[in-house]
Amino acid sequence: MASAVLVGCKDNNGGGGGETKAPKISFQTNTGTQSGYTFTNEKKPVSTGSNPVILKIGVIVTSEENLKSTKMTVKFNNQGEVLVGTDSVFSSNTKTCNRDYFWRVPEDKGTYTLTAYATDKNSTTTTATIVITAFGPLAQRADTAVVYSLKATKAGHYSAYDLLTNEAISAADGSNISRRDIVDASTTSTLGRVWKSGNGTEFKISTGSTMNGKVYSQFQSEQDLIDAWNASGSGAASTTVSGIDDNRLIIAKSNNGGTTRYYLISVWYINDDPSDPDEDYYWFQYKE
Repeated sequence: MASAVLVGCKDNNGGGGGETKAPKISFQTNTGTQSGYTFTNEKKPVSTGSNPVILKIGVIVTSEENLKSTKMTVKFNNQGEVLVGTDSVFSSNTKTCNRDYFWRVPEDKGTYTLTAYATDKNSTTTTATIVITAFGPLAQRADTAVVYSLKATKAGHYSAYDLLTNEAISAADGSNISRRDIVDASTTSTLGRVWKSGNGTEFKISTGSTMNGKVYSQFQSEQDLIDAWNASGSGAASTTVSGIDDNRLIIAKSNNGGTTRYYLISVWYINDDPSDPDEDYYWFQYKE
């Protein structure tokens, strides 16, 4: 999962007295001849087999007392800490240490907390952290998803949709309310071109065929969706989205399944036949 290289630790004569002070930790920045370091909280893409993402983190430790050990751990979301590389344990009088850690971002999206530890011979420990938010490439979930009018009664012409399971569901089924990311909100035989959610999913819609300057195919990562969601001028989020039309882009932010997910929806085509609500539908594709 990771490896580390000990760059250099300087030996010093031990001793001293007076007030005990904890070791100090800082992260190497990209200044002077130093380059390629990650030293602040950042967002990074996940690694893939063909494109590993490897971070270099430089830890600088200074101490008024001789050092006992240093180490780095990584914690994924709410899981336990895992050691990065190996501990450095000092047998000689050492008060300063520089160490480079090389860590491969895993393939799982989420939050990784990298923590540097420094402990002196008095067992006084200091920590410092860097948080890496790993995002992954978007996956196409459906090419021909369909939501029918709420006024449709024909068997199988469902007017709700569960984006998590990629499944059209019935809005008349009282047992599936928590799954209703999308529900058509038509009140007459004319398609209302309005969606609402039954589970708190929020929407933002484009005014044309682009959002945040991108067409559907140009959104490559979850971070692209988050950036578009947060962009100035993107409008307020709402559990109701109106003005749905051909070639519109919609971002849905959902907690369906217990995890926040962003979906990008591209409306391919809308069929609106006021004489037959059973044939009124939205045809769309989406990715997550």
